[in-house]
Order: sequence, then C-alpha cells, then structure tokens
Amino acid sequence: MIFYFSGTGNSLYVAQKLSKSLQEPICNIADMLYHHQFQYTIKEKERLAFIFPVYAWGIPKPVVTFIENLEISQIPYYTFAVVTCGGTIGTTMNVLQKMLKKKNIFLNSGFSVTMPDNYVVFFDVASTEQQTKQLKQADTLIYKIAKMVMLEKNNFFRVEKGKFSLLKSTLIHTLFHTFFTNTKHFYTTGDCIGCGKCKTLCPAHMIHIKSEKPVWEAGNCYMCLSCLNHCPKEAIQYTKKTEKHGRYHHPQI
Repeated sequence: MIFYFSGTGNSLYVAQKLSKSLQEPICNIADMLYHHQFQYTIKEKERLAFIFPVYAWGIPKPVVTFIENLEISQIPYYTFAVVTCGGTIGTTMNVLQKMLKKKNIFLNSGFSVTMPDNYVVFFDVASTEQQTKQLKQADTLIYKIAKMVMLEKNNFFRVEKGKFSLLKSTLIHTLFHTFFTNTKHFYTTGDCIGCGKCKTLCPAHMIHIKSEKPVWEAGNCYMCLSCLNHCPKEAIQYTKKTEKHGRYHHPQI
C-alpha cells in the first residue's frame, strides 16, 4: 500500500512508477483526509510506503494529519518512504521515523528524490533543459529505489539533508506554516477565464468559484501551489512576485 500526497505531480509520478514496479496499490492522502478514511488492513507481505514532497524542509500538513490518525490493522513487514524535493530535505526523514514509531511502525528505508521545484513564491522555475535533466536523473533513482525495496534493505537511508538541516526543519519550517500559508495573498489577474480547474485540483477542497472567479478559504491551505501552477492562463498569483515567475507541474501528470 502506497500512500502519497502531491500538489503538482512530482510525488504522484514517483508513486505511480513505484506502484507499477512493486505491484502495490496507491492511495491519495488528500482524498483519504477528505473522506475521513484512516483505517486500513495491510495484507501479508504487502509493503507500506509514504511518498510526499518536502515543504520548507518538513512534512506537509496533510501528511502529518493523516499519519496521526492512521490505524493499521497489523504491523507491516516492510515500510519505506520517498520524499521529493528541490534539493535537500533537512531532518524530514527523522521526523517521519518518530511519527511512525508512535504508531508502532518501523521505517525500514527512506529516500529523497530531487525533482524540479514548484515553489514559485520565492523562486523562478528552472529552465526547460534543467528540468529535463532533473527528471531523467529522478527516473534513474526511482528505478534504484524499487530495486532496494525489492531486496528489502533494512535501515537503509539515502537522503540529502543539506547544511543546517535541524535549523531548517525546525525554525524555518515553523515560520513557513506561521507566515507563508495565508490565503489572503492569492488573487487572480484579468486573464482568469473562470474554468474552475483550480477548484477541481485543490487537495484541501478550499477553493470556491464565485462570480466565475476563484475564492480561497482562510486557514485551510496546504500551500501546495497546485492551483497556481496548473492555471492554464497563469492568472493565479500569490503576491506580486509570482507574476514574474514561471510555472511548473510534472509534464506527465
């Protein structure tokens, strides 16, 4: 069983690739949260996996909520995690290990996979050439991860923590959730055509269409930027900075 969370497709792509290689079913964490489905039965010899992007060197809010409420009928015989990132993940894997331990789940292996960054609030997207290079490297690594999981490697972790990992995963991650998930900064330009794609794709189900324009609820945003990056007219903005930045979502999702 592979549980995944994805905003712009990187983690979903990884989940789909590993699902095919390992013959494991996948479940969308956002959907499970929406339907309050937290009880699962892990079959004999079925693996348990968590795949999600790193947000400000930490675990995204929906993943935390899901794991805190998760009830597994029996302890899985093998558990692994894959964290997608723009470069480094800080102490995210360590935090995940501690969370799972509280559920009596032992994390056997963990990996980080560098993919194109979608956080255009602060940074512009990489060039098309750089994105293509990163995605090819990611494909190679995903193949290797599948092999390691098939071999049931234990206590096997290959992650890029980066410098000042503890500081980033504590102070900066906390600041991110405190100051950079405010929906009041979202707005649309005159290019908005009211197609409703943002509402459909929002994993938090907190975008509503009023007078043919999106309106964001306060307090429920995951800050995945799916709405902004998928807008067909690039009409959704988050402060004036994003008006100067490109957009990214996984080309195969």
